[in-house]
Amino acid sequence: MTCPHCAAELRHRERPGLTCPRCRQRFALEPRNTQGLSDLRLRRAVERLGDDGRLVVTVGQLRWAFQRRGRPAALPVRRAAGRPVAPDEVDVGELVLTLVLGVLALGGVYVFVVWVRLLALAVPAGFFALALLCSAVRLVRRLVFRRRLEARWQRAEWAWQERQGALEREQREWTEPLEEHERWTAVTFRDAVVLPWREVYGDLPAGLTDGLDVEPAVQDGPAALAVLCPEWTVRVFLHANGFPERHRAVVVDRVDDLPQDLPVIVLHDASPRGHLLVVEARAARPELLVVDAGLSARTVLGAGQNAVQMYAHQKREPLAELLRRLPELTAEEYTWFEAGLWSPLAAVPPRRLMAMAERAAARALAERVPRRDSGFLSWPKSEAPR
Repeated sequence: MTCPHCAAELRHRERPGLTCPRCRQRFALEPRNTQGLSDLRLRRAVERLGDDGRLVVTVGQLRWAFQRRGRPAALPVRRAAGRPVAPDEVDVGELVLTLVLGVLALGGVYVFVVWVRLLALAVPAGFFALALLCSAVRLVRRLVFRRRLEARWQRAEWAWQERQGALEREQREWTEPLEEHERWTAVTFRDAVVLPWREVYGDLPAGLTDGLDVEPAVQDGPAALAVLCPEWTVRVFLHANGFPERHRAVVVDRVDDLPQDLPVIVLHDASPRGHLLVVEARAARPELLVVDAGLSARTVLGAGQNAVQMYAHQKREPLAELLRRLPELTAEEYTWFEAGLWSPLAAVPPRRLMAMAERAAARALAERVPRRDSGFLSWPKSEAPR
């Protein structure tokens, strides 16, 4: 890695204790412990996501920027472990042959010891005879206790079949088994990146906020627009970049908190709940303009491997009931949601997200007649930090 202070190239053994041996200054992130993330890479990511200082980026957006992209891989179908092995049938001919060979081996031992007096040959013959006789004893035991062994195996097989049936019923009741490949959770990103950075540098890089220092905007005069967004990270992003002040917008996270007389912009994830939020907002405010400015499943599917696609393990029946309330979904979108997939709005690059919000605000303020607009967010080809 490159030292963030003196730009010296440091190998792993040259940076013990997160300290550069050249300039003797500490750095915050060890790439081997942070999935390749270093101090310089984090700073460059903040600059790139923040459009070279034009935008303030949230820690949540930075975390999603380092998330893996593309559809999660399918997991193999699970099978119940510990299936019992059926006892082998005892071959009477094998038993007779084993006994005969064992007796002959004992006879050979007797000949070598008493008549020939060759102990060197008597010892291996004795081991061979002992092994044959032990094998014969096991065969006799299996023959005598055959019914008991088969009954024991049958009980174990029934128990395994029950476990396998329960596992198959669970797999039918839940969404497709896909790999949950969230590279960074909010907790691990905070503990491995944010806290060490604060410990070394005292504060986050310029242009990055964790939301604790961002105060919601206080309207100076009557509001002209309402923004409905359940995602806290995106609401912080809007407040940190002055969106409510520029458009005299009220930002809320629930449909019940929407003002009664203002046009509405809905910002949401590409998820069944996110799409349903638009339906609920339009049902609650049928006389007002409701602009669907969120991330749609169509956009994510069009972006393919460039979009962050996550998997939520959930039961099929409640999910199907939820999807039935979204009649505008295409067959491809329905199949994507039915698999348990979704995509977070916070993973959209901040510059693209702000441009989308600005366009939605301009449209909502310019058009006061009641009508329905569809989402118009498009995903860029690739803006993942390098």
